[in-house]
Amino acid sequence: MKSPIWEASPGALMALLFSAGPTERIFAYYDLYTITCVQGPVLRYTTCDRTIGYGGTVWAADGVRIEPAGQKNALFHAKVGLDVDTWQAVFYPRPVDDLTGAAYPDLIGSVPWLAAAAAGALSGATAKVDRAYFALPMTVTVNSGGNTYTLPMPVPLQPVGVLRLFAGRVAEVDLGRSGACITINSHLELLNVQMPGNLFQAGCKNKLFDAGCTLSAATYAVTTAAVAGSTRYKLQSAVAAPAGSGTYTLGRIAMTSGLNTGFTRSVRSWDGLNFTLVNPLPFTVAAGDTFTAWPGCDRQLATCDLFGNRANIKAEMFIPAPETAA
Repeated sequence: MKSPIWEASPGALMALLFSAGPTERIFAYYDLYTITCVQGPVLRYTTCDRTIGYGGTVWAADGVRIEPAGQKNALFHAKVGLDVDTWQAVFYPRPVDDLTGAAYPDLIGSVPWLAAAAAGALSGATAKVDRAYFALPMTVTVNSGGNTYTLPMPVPLQPVGVLRLFAGRVAEVDLGRSGACITINSHLELLNVQMPGNLFQAGCKNKLFDAGCTLSAATYAVTTAAVAGSTRYKLQSAVAAPAGSGTYTLGRIAMTSGLNTGFTRSVRSWDGLNFTLVNPLPFTVAAGDTFTAWPGCDRQLATCDLFGNRANIKAEMFIPAPETAA
């Protein structure tokens, strides 16, 4: 048996699943889905009809409905070895809130769930599927005024124990009119890289502001706001040249307000006013939407010198070209 990732008390889950006697193996279980978006919030849902919680974290039951594994549209595929395992489930956000009548109450950030998924909010997200186990009946005993009462377990329901079933990254999001079929690949897919970790090359192998570069991104961050004329493809904002390389070309921006909050994009070019993006933002940019910009680096020695970081460059810029070698 797998080791539980959480138990109400040491050995509680083992005792529940393998107990002997007249109540042998009488339990219920529900799946917990945790999706951590690269550029957005952490989404937590459960297949239970009541909210589940433990360790200060809760998985909501009153939002997105999930068709659990084992149903016709939910599949789990695994093999022994290094083949990539997959988990597939269908997510159905609510078109309307039954209590308030509000349309599309399930959101990713500030955008309706399906619209955000269509715009790429789940691209590259990591996902975990856990299974929470409960002893039956799911009740608690309360003594009041000398009388004993049996009541339903209070919300959020606390499981006896939790097992990790699957972990990986979102690979595909197939959208329909009322739901999205999400395929999750296990982390084994990271072994599919077909090249060595380091190549001999003239350009630096470090990425600006990563651990090898050692420079701090916060030192070079510039916060500004988009002005009228900005689009999904191009942000307009009069801002001074950044420190270091002196240009935002090949840098990045991160939206901090508006419909695109949390989304980041790489900068193809910058001319002092226009930030032309490599890929468009998912939603229209309004005047006043704020964003943070960082300078770019072409990973050449001269640019590294502009940052005063020659000591940390990781490149072989002095290797002669093959056609000039003796």
